[in-house]
Amino acid sequence: MRVTQTVLYDTFINDILRRQESLLKTSRKLATGKEVNDPSDDPIKSDRILSSRSTLTSLEQYKRNADSSLSYLGLAEDALASAKNAISRLQEITVAMANGTVSANARSNAAIEVQNLYNQLIDISNTKLDNDYIFSGYKTTTQTFDSLGTYGGDTNKYSVKVSPNSTMSIGLNGGEIFAGVGGGTDIFTGIEALITALNADDTTNIQAAVTTLDASFTQISNSVSDIGGKVTRIQQIDSTLDKLAHRTKIAISGLEDADMAEVISELQLGQVALEAALTSASKIFNVNIFNYI
Repeated sequence: MRVTQTVLYDTFINDILRRQESLLKTSRKLATGKEVNDPSDDPIKSDRILSSRSTLTSLEQYKRNADSSLSYLGLAEDALASAKNAISRLQEITVAMANGTVSANARSNAAIEVQNLYNQLIDISNTKLDNDYIFSGYKTTTQTFDSLGTYGGDTNKYSVKVSPNSTMSIGLNGGEIFAGVGGGTDIFTGIEALITALNADDTTNIQAAVTTLDASFTQISNSVSDIGGKVTRIQQIDSTLDKLAHRTKIAISGLEDADMAEVISELQLGQVALEAALTSASKIFNVNIFNYI
């Protein structure tokens, strides 16, 4: 087969273009620090990288859910701790006022403090996170309790997905916690009865309020304990998510990060090879245009 000038030209030009393209890819690796910049660089690695990135995105969403849940539960726990303090004070007042030697005037004065504590508990029950009432079930834009102690929420408790295989019930229902929906004690009704008894100098019903307040305190305490259990579990899940995300990032890095020392060496060799090809072509054909390719 006869090798013509055209064939020689095409051979050298194709070789030079191939070396230029290779040098461009190597330069990009150096600039980005990545071995794989396009799917065409390594289709198999690219598929694994995309899969790992998808996994990482899911893990990051689960972590946001977990962190949001911890914020919600932390606020709820603080609110119910304040409720426990208020009820504890109500217990002290009630025990003192249940004594038969206490005057009617003292009981009337005590009723004023009890009313203030009642109002405080109403405010606590209407605790918000951002603009949402945290104890109203799904009706987060609806005030949980009005001034008369009437529940405005629903019976739902919202859940969140905190891991690939775990969905947790996070919501705390104000109807159960404060109004005894489902068989508990209606705390607000009990306090209203105490106020009435104090103003009426009614020793019998004041003494009955001691039992009601004991049940109320236990009801709130149980909710606080429930929060503690959920917080512990979410913290454990959160820690696991951190570890999984870290491992996934390491895996992605191992797939796509370039060995910079190797890239620099490859770049230097590529430059030498390109210059050699250009020099060789210019000598063979003595065509100046090769000096500018």
